[in-house]
Amino acid sequence: MKLATAVRPALLALAVIASVALAQALNLEGAVRQAYAQGPDLASSLATLQNARADLAAKEADPSTLIVPLTQARNTAALNQIQVDAKRLEVMSNVVGAYLNLFEAQENIKVLEAQIALDTRNLEIAKIRLAARNGTQLDVSRAENTLGASRQSIADARANLPILSNRLEVLLGVNTGNLTVSAPSAFKEVKFDATALESNLETRLPSVLQLAQVAQLSDLSVKLSDNDYTPPATLRDNKTALENAQRNLETIKKGAVTQLRDAARATLNALEQVRLRANDRDNAEEALAQDTLKFKSGTIARLQLQQTEVAALRSRFTYAQATNLYWRSVAALSVASGVDQTGLVK
Repeated sequence: MKLATAVRPALLALAVIASVALAQALNLEGAVRQAYAQGPDLASSLATLQNARADLAAKEADPSTLIVPLTQARNTAALNQIQVDAKRLEVMSNVVGAYLNLFEAQENIKVLEAQIALDTRNLEIAKIRLAARNGTQLDVSRAENTLGASRQSIADARANLPILSNRLEVLLGVNTGNLTVSAPSAFKEVKFDATALESNLETRLPSVLQLAQVAQLSDLSVKLSDNDYTPPATLRDNKTALENAQRNLETIKKGAVTQLRDAARATLNALEQVRLRANDRDNAEEALAQDTLKFKSGTIARLQLQQTEVAALRSRFTYAQATNLYWRSVAALSVASGVDQTGLVK
């Protein structure tokens, strides 16, 4: 009771701090902390772990507890602890995905606004050329269609913002109505040893640990029935159960290793895309710098510079998409390996 009384003010303080933070643009690190503090998923896992620990403590304190139920209680507590650790990684990965989806939507609107400005100017020029009999009505119609398509795109993008915001809010355990998120931290390559991550998965992945515990209990049953006062049929059945448990354990291990290798491969592929898009972005920035100088010297028109500006903006956005994909891949690798690779899990 004293613990619960002490925890309430702390949770209230966290909620107040979180509300103040959410009034401003949210950053990715803050979003993950918020999900841990107020999100529903982790709270449920922590409650389950607390109950398992209480049950284990009661059984360990009772000298009459038999070895099998005591082992089961220990296994349950150990499994629940791994499930909490895995849930932290899962929550982080879900928050990363929802956060970056919202961020990309915000940035895409900026790109579309620049595109609409360019399309509007192209339409103006098409009309001027038509009036000067230096262009056709078809040119005007094409410019109008292009502008109309861009306006529809930005309308769709703006309509999608509240949906993406709500998905993130659910994970954070808040209801602000319209979250605004800031850019994630600058890109940084994550170094990892995929082979090392494949070791001891039963100590990190709940699905593997659960079957390892089944095999452990089956082995205990074999040992307890291997005597002269237990029917031989019981021993045979227990041995069969142990063999099945061991086979199931090997199957789940192989599946976990496959998923881990797929996640590692996806992360490396995403890294390569970041490098490619970075090169494209740098080229676009160089082209913008050159056209800016040309415009100042009067060798190109304002429209051409505007076109280059939009191209550079799109290139920056494409690079951001690539780095975001990398972030998602690293988060997924964290879940698959049971080891945080993002630095976001505290």
